[in-house]
Amino acid sequence: MLQYSFPPCSFVQGKSEKLALEETAFEEIERDFQEVLNELSGDKSLEKFRIEYEKLHAVMKKSYDNEKRLMAKCRELNAEIVVNSAKVATALKVSQDDQTTIASLKKEIEKAWKMVDSAYDKEQKAKETILALKEEIVNLTKLVEQGSGLSMDQDSK
Repeated sequence: MLQYSFPPCSFVQGKSEKLALEETAFEEIERDFQEVLNELSGDKSLEKFRIEYEKLHAVMKKSYDNEKRLMAKCRELNAEIVVNSAKVATALKVSQDDQTTIASLKKEIEKAWKMVDSAYDKEQKAKETILALKEEIVNLTKLVEQGSGLSMDQDSK
């Protein structure tokens, strides 16, 4: 009796090498199936066996086709995962860069507020100085007027 065996799935083998081995094994199974079918077709006593054998072969062929389809889908999904993981890595990098930029901008804002506070303090001191100088001008003007009034009194005497 014939035994069907597929080469073991191994991630070590290259993809194209693995596919070639599977195709070769499947073609060998197809040849064996045809040989057995030819041998069985001549004997009417084995008709039930031939029918079951054909059913088993059809199921095996369907299973093989499904496996090929699923493996193609796995490769497609794996490629999608690789692309998406690259996108995630890029997004993480951008996020980290954004956090760095945010921290830098916060420092700049703090520095700017300190400069604003310093400018405000200087403005207040300047206003106080201006007020003090205006008062001094008023006082000096009064003194000058008083001094000129005294000198006029002295001139008239």
